[in-house]
Amino acid sequence: MLFSQNGAPVIKDVSLEDYKKADLKGKFEMNKSFAIKEALPVLSSYQTIVDEKFAGVKNFGTLVANTNFNNNQDINKLTANNSDYWRATMEMEQSNELIPVTKIFILISQGEFDYALKYLEIVQFFSKRETYADNFLIHLKERLILFNNQLASEIQKGIVEHDKGEFEKAIEIYTEILKNYPNSAWANFELFYSQSELNNKLGNKHLNSFENWEKIKGNIFSHNPLYNVNMSAKDAREAYQHYRRSLIDTLFRNKDNKIEDIYKYADIAMDMEVYDFAAQLFWYTSSYSKIDKSIYKYLYCLEKLGVTDLKKNFKGNFEKEFKAIDREKEKEMLKSDVYKSYSK
Repeated sequence: MLFSQNGAPVIKDVSLEDYKKADLKGKFEMNKSFAIKEALPVLSSYQTIVDEKFAGVKNFGTLVANTNFNNNQDINKLTANNSDYWRATMEMEQSNELIPVTKIFILISQGEFDYALKYLEIVQFFSKRETYADNFLIHLKERLILFNNQLASEIQKGIVEHDKGEFEKAIEIYTEILKNYPNSAWANFELFYSQSELNNKLGNKHLNSFENWEKIKGNIFSHNPLYNVNMSAKDAREAYQHYRRSLIDTLFRNKDNKIEDIYKYADIAMDMEVYDFAAQLFWYTSSYSKIDKSIYKYLYCLEKLGVTDLKKNFKGNFEKEFKAIDREKEKEMLKSDVYKSYSK
């Protein structure tokens, strides 16, 4: 699969033509196989051969190399809650995105394409061209575009039926989609929405409780914690989080504001308690800019993830800084018009 072209590492995705012809289920399985059999073995091999002084990279690579991704794995345990993952991230040369790309393929191996794409959208901004990690990223992006186009086409069929009031037909369509790609936040939300409307139609409004939504919401956000939902909030804090979530769509409209928008994105993710994603983005803004507080917010997120040992590599009164961040975030929420209007 690997060959060299003009001295640069190039990856040829030899199965892409077969992939294009596959149905949604086929693409789902082929993406997982691409991650497990091709990407992760190569990416981890480049981590295990580094000098011993790069202990984070070496330890994380060894963990990945020794993990059977054909089985269900705890992605957070492997990455977000793993000190070696974050140490490895910090040990890598700037623009060598070997570590976050490995996380992306771990997500793919477990069928979590939605969240993998969120990482890919940001990591691609910084990834150095003509590296193995970047070449894998390029091919994955092409695959996910094809996959998501097909997924969107299928979901739109359900939306058409829903809009006609044919909720049962819409539910059948979404249920079939989820048999092929069970981790779609969008399809799971549309299924919930059509089921809620069917409950209303049949006089079963009592089934549309906040308790039921909390259960469904947990499933949706487990696949894409950044998914934007337009639902009623149970309290002012959740209303504020919904508002913050909606602001993601306002980012990256001006390419000249990329770093500033990444910082805003990280800040939004932190408000939504998506600390692994926020930490990854704060690390970028601390590395590529001098945006105030980036490094403290990065370490704050690690603290929330249970990774408490790495702050010793930095100077500062972290207890003071972390408390200041808590106060700042609380103040921002309380001053928000959305929060104040919901609290009345």
